[in-house]
Amino acid sequence: MTDNTEERDPEALLEQSKEQKRHLSEAQEQVTDDDEPPLEEYIAEVYEELEAGEVPTNLTMRDQNLAALIRGLDEAGQLDPVGADIRDHLDRDEADSESRGSLLGLLVRAGLAEVRPDLIEAGESGYETYTERQETQF
Repeated sequence: MTDNTEERDPEALLEQSKEQKRHLSEAQEQVTDDDEPPLEEYIAEVYEELEAGEVPTNLTMRDQNLAALIRGLDEAGQLDPVGADIRDHLDRDEADSESRGSLLGLLVRAGLAEVRPDLIEAGESGYETYTERQETQF
């Protein structure tokens, strides 16, 4: 098989390269370093940074469709019932979704718990590691 790139239109080649997905055109690099700390350790370190005020506690997300849905639910008076449903689903107290931001946090947790429960477990383990370090500091 010969490569006729010299005969092809440069604009067409450029357009074709834009359409290719990077993950399909490059080999995936696998992390196999056994010395790498587990996710829980990274999470515990972030908790320490949060306590020290080194990183923000808020998350920013831009999604026009979700913004319209959440605002529409709020304006229709349906956001509170959604909050009650998600609290029931996650077995949380009412205080856990008093604000729109805390409700959104619960919705993200529910989604992660559904798709990747191992990540929720890692978060819980990371928090436990963090609190154990706090208790043992003199």
